[in-house]
Amino acid sequence: MGKAKNIIRIGIGAVLAAWTALQAAEADAGANVVYWEGMRLVQGQIGKLEIVKPINLWKRENGALTFVRVLQPGEQYRVYSYDEAFGGQYGVGGGYYVTNIKGHVVYKTPSKEKLKLVNPGRYGAKQLAVGTVVKEVSTRIASGVEKEEMEIVGTRGKQHVYKLDIDTSNERLAIETALSNDQVLGIEPVLEQAKRYDGRDGIVLAAVNGDYFKEDGSPTDLMVHRGEIVMTNTTPTAERTIFGISADGKPMIGNPDVQIGVRIGEGGSYPVDGINKPRRAHQLILYTPYFAASTKTNALGTEVVLTNVQGVLNGNGTVTGTVKKVVVGQGNEPLQPGELVLSGHGRASDYLRQAKEGDAVEISLQYDQPEWSGVREALGGRYRLVADGQAQSFAIAGVHPRTAVGIDRNGNVMLVVVDGRQPAHSQGMTLNELAKLMHELGAVDAMTLDGGGSSTFVVRQPNGQLKVENKPSDGFARPVANALLVVYKETQENGESEEVLDDFENELKWNASGVNYVGAAVERTTEKVREGKQALKISYDFRGMPGTSGVYASREKAIWISKRPQAIGMWVYGDGSGHWLRAQLQDGSGRRIWIDFARHVDWIGWKYVEAAVPSDVALPLMLEMPVRYMETDIGRKNAGAIYIDGLRAIFR
Repeated sequence: MGKAKNIIRIGIGAVLAAWTALQAAEADAGANVVYWEGMRLVQGQIGKLEIVKPINLWKRENGALTFVRVLQPGEQYRVYSYDEAFGGQYGVGGGYYVTNIKGHVVYKTPSKEKLKLVNPGRYGAKQLAVGTVVKEVSTRIASGVEKEEMEIVGTRGKQHVYKLDIDTSNERLAIETALSNDQVLGIEPVLEQAKRYDGRDGIVLAAVNGDYFKEDGSPTDLMVHRGEIVMTNTTPTAERTIFGISADGKPMIGNPDVQIGVRIGEGGSYPVDGINKPRRAHQLILYTPYFAASTKTNALGTEVVLTNVQGVLNGNGTVTGTVKKVVVGQGNEPLQPGELVLSGHGRASDYLRQAKEGDAVEISLQYDQPEWSGVREALGGRYRLVADGQAQSFAIAGVHPRTAVGIDRNGNVMLVVVDGRQPAHSQGMTLNELAKLMHELGAVDAMTLDGGGSSTFVVRQPNGQLKVENKPSDGFARPVANALLVVYKETQENGESEEVLDDFENELKWNASGVNYVGAAVERTTEKVREGKQALKISYDFRGMPGTSGVYASREKAIWISKRPQAIGMWVYGDGSGHWLRAQLQDGSGRRIWIDFARHVDWIGWKYVEAAVPSDVALPLMLEMPVRYMETDIGRKNAGAIYIDGLRAIFR
């Protein structure tokens, strides 16, 4: 027992007074109440001592030991320290010690997570307003995307928090909206939405649920997808908050609205009450194919179908079209691709009846806040949790699962999900607690998305599959109206581009495996470098081994490729041994594919090599083993090392 130890004690004698005093002090300080093996852990404690054979209890004063009494089998004591002096002694509080004599005592220590709860400062536990972080695991999902999972224990009990950090300065990352079943009406689980959008224009890395929604499945407020307004606000200004990605890619939180007007032929402008919302009395609503298969309106109105539509429905200009037909007293007009429908009731119906086939139509759109003009992505929420760097307060009761989105001082985005309604796993939070949490996590601006059973946290796994990682309170992922996606995009210039998959300048862990080898190792090194400051060294020893020998290098965190590449390339410092250099891919169907860089590495020094990727691979694509260095000929088996640098995907 050469390391410092500390104890728990259930027992008697002189130590009892010290223990009782410590408990009282702990209670006064409001410390967490934590139990271990049927007893309460206290502040300063690091373990417990069980007496199995009679042994002396000592009092230490002025550096000398004084005998107190003989401890009997079955007694237990808290341990607060371990001292190498006097042959190694456990400090059991109040200046009392028990000597470490093998066979007479058994020392036990709680898990580090439990020790953090009662000794947060000593064990480096993070303290948050909602409690102590007893477990924290961070994972790199892709370049610029970090996942953090925290278990927190506080006065309310357990909390389980999931967080994604997205580096918005990374040009290959995008935050996009997804719509259930690609239409406004209806709902769909976040996982299914993410899977449907996956591969459309990049790889979906993660997703969370989006806006609150109505009984018909429509989001409650503004939604913009890839620069086009899907629907406009329905809740009052004071009851909504909107998250958006600006035209230049910056995240923002605010409360914009859109003013819309329509002009038919030479007539005057008429106000449009919204886009893709149910039509109410005297309203004029603009419907797009995003809404549903038809307008779902009754026969008490007029609908004007527009064709030859030019422009994009966003808050920064006009959209034009031509009247294809005017339909009076029917309703429920079909919504066709490339067409729009203006639907009016009452006074709005009277205005639309003036339209004639062939009339030119102009629709003007403008946000009431200039910074939202041309917004690229947006969806609604409800409560502004953090504003101008200050956590907000709410006079709203209720402990529930929560989902939130925040922006830090550098303009990066965080997506946070808190599980709830499951006492053994996670209690959930009030709005005030969530606001404090988002502020402590670094948000200078933050808002809620839908919560409760809707709270869903989806992340791509190392095996390539998208998966719900949190525990939704319904026991399953509830279908929702829309979602926020984190997407890894492809960039392409002049018909050809390269996507750097790993430059070995980071601290990501690589592992070595293989078959029929004496030794195999993988490490980052400065010995041989082609680009930057580090390369990857792959060492092997195949000597005397039968059959096919191989050393395989794989990264602990999966390497995803944004789109279908034509080749994988890298620089290789060969050792002239003539071995076979390959890579292993896994495509979206689970099929494994092997590609060849060189049948014989017969060169010494740096050489750039490429391996062609079959054109029929299914997305998403994972580079499972970037290096498989192999030999089948017993006469060529030796020991050596190669180096690789600048691992990349090639798009042509």
